Amino acid sequence: MHQLFYPKSVVVIGVSERPDNLARNIVENLFEFKFNGEIFLVGRKEGILFGRKILTSIDQLPDGINVAVILTPAQTVPDFIEACGRKKIPWAIIETGGFREYSEEGAELEKIVLKTAQKWGIRIVGPNGIGVTNVDNGFVVPFVKLKRGPVSKGKLSILAQSGGVLLSYANHMISANVGLSKMVSMGNKLDLNEIDYLKYLIDDPKTDIIGLYLESLGRGRELMEIAHSTSKPIIIHKANTGEGSRQIAKFHTAALANDDRVVEAALKQADIIRTKDFRSFVNAVKILSLPPCKGKNLVIISRSGGIGVVAADSAERHGFRLLPPDPKLQEQFHSLFRAKVIQPTNPLDLGDLFNFDLYTSILEQALRFPMVHGILFQHGATAEEKEPSRKFAQAVKELSFRYQKPVALQYNTDEEELAYIKRALDYPIFTEPEDALAALAISRDYYRRLTTSKEESSFYPIDKSRAAMVLQKAIGEKRDLILPEAIELLQACGIPVADYQMVHRKEDLGQAIEKIGFPAAMKVISPEISHKSDVGGVILHIDSLKKAEEAYDKVMSLNPGNRTGVFLQKMISGGKEVILGAKRDSSFGPVVLFGLGGIYVEVLKETSLRVAPINRSEAEEMISELKGASILKGVRGKRPSDIEAIIEMLLRLSQLMVDFPEIEGIDINPMMALEKGAIAVDARIVLSKEQRA
Repeated sequence: MHQLFYPKSVVVIGVSERPDNLARNIVENLFEFKFNGEIFLVGRKEGILFGRKILTSIDQLPDGINVAVILTPAQTVPDFIEACGRKKIPWAIIETGGFREYSEEGAELEKIVLKTAQKWGIRIVGPNGIGVTNVDNGFVVPFVKLKRGPVSKGKLSILAQSGGVLLSYANHMISANVGLSKMVSMGNKLDLNEIDYLKYLIDDPKTDIIGLYLESLGRGRELMEIAHSTSKPIIIHKANTGEGSRQIAKFHTAALANDDRVVEAALKQADIIRTKDFRSFVNAVKILSLPPCKGKNLVIISRSGGIGVVAADSAERHGFRLLPPDPKLQEQFHSLFRAKVIQPTNPLDLGDLFNFDLYTSILEQALRFPMVHGILFQHGATAEEKEPSRKFAQAVKELSFRYQKPVALQYNTDEEELAYIKRALDYPIFTEPEDALAALAISRDYYRRLTTSKEESSFYPIDKSRAAMVLQKAIGEKRDLILPEAIELLQACGIPVADYQMVHRKEDLGQAIEKIGFPAAMKVISPEISHKSDVGGVILHIDSLKKAEEAYDKVMSLNPGNRTGVFLQKMISGGKEVILGAKRDSSFGPVVLFGLGGIYVEVLKETSLRVAPINRSEAEEMISELKGASILKGVRGKRPSDIEAIIEMLLRLSQLMVDFPEIEGIDINPMMALEKGAIAVDARIVLSKEQRA
């Protein structure tokens, strides 16, 4: 892929001398950014553009040009790809739209393009995008005119499905004086996608930070593996998360929406920074260009006492600890103030101090303090203070890197001066305390995850042969598992279940009850009834043989037919109901779920997710991150549940999903969390569509 970003020769196809020709802009960008390779032009009519001859056929080109950039009507693209193949051109950037994002006919055309490209071994960027930008060597081929002046070389590379979003991010970064390395508008991702580009950027010495804007995520598990393999921070702005945006995205880049809660959990597990908007994305990039925040101890220094208070509130929300000043440092600071009406606490108020050289001294002394992990410096400048403020901002940069601690500089001044500072200073500036503190929290959390040793996934052996026998019976009959089979599969997995008996004749009820005792629950067994309680197929609190017989008559008369008997089960009392579940996500694979059950699931409506396989720490996090976790730990005199048992059940469920890909989903609802142990009461297991076809 190095050849794609650093070609020695390029041909732009679709060029004309007309001023409104978009392919002309591609050529102009190459000259504007001083591309150092050969440039060839192909169009419908002969002509001269920027001193280059416009050829009328690809056959007129020399063999072996590195990259073709194509911007012609969609129906012409397959023939141009064929011609590129004959000329041994290995890379094609297709900026043309009108493919599967537009119509079914366009989708068929895409297939022809891909088949033709594969025939010749050509790799494709796009279609339906604005191509590739490499600031490092001037290979800049969007069809939108760009100016080199405001763009600085840097270490940030950005991948985006949307060309418009990519340009918007580029403008935000230029405005924030963040240097750029490489950008790719991936478009429909017909061939190359984010995984392919990421693999290259991970090894690219010109890239230190990678940002992605995605509307769909098709290879999520690979994304997680790549993120785990690198220390380079990856920031993702994942859009297309709600029902309102899904139809739009379908026509915009042919994206299919992911389950956003799965995406959120997976990115967290992979130590990928997720942002929800442009502003937080830019702030994350800013802070990650500074030394890392290695802990939660923070000092706030402010020229405004009021803004310092606002910042202190924000710091608490973001989990920072405002260190009480060291007594010696406090005394030293106090001697600098003319009026002794302001105590040098944390936040440190510089309200009556107007010596900017002393600001630098105070900042350095705070950075020297070993327990300080980061600093927010709130600065403001009026007209006569602009010149010394510029000198001070430069000192902030120098001190931050000298002491290898982040100093988030939040600067209040007029727009003109702020723009000047951003252009002149290669250092991020924040305009709001909240932005600065949210960014510092990103740096802190990312550093903690990066330096925490990774725990291996926990392995629990399960009886695979027994589990396979249960599954094969259902697969052979092309159906999901019925209740007794689901319970047996849990037992094969090592998950305890409440005592039960299967009863196929009414006269056998007495013998079954003698074995499990009262109180009991009865559930109908039928492959045609998935949700038993919805049709009255579950009867609880049976405490006599008479009630058992009445319950049997009732559930066996339910519609639809095909009832094979009843499932008689010992009722478990004294525990707390929880839900364990699993699903197979199309992008990330098996995913494990945990939540509080019974009345709590209706009131709290919260669950936690992780991508399997999970380890013990992740299972613990799944439980503790729920707001209702205190219910399990025991509140108001209630005895705590056996958290360790729940953790083991989550790990066993994770193992089951990993070992048996034919399982599409599992519901263990409820599982009773007891003071000692945990017992499954009910389960539903669904097989994949392929297994039931």
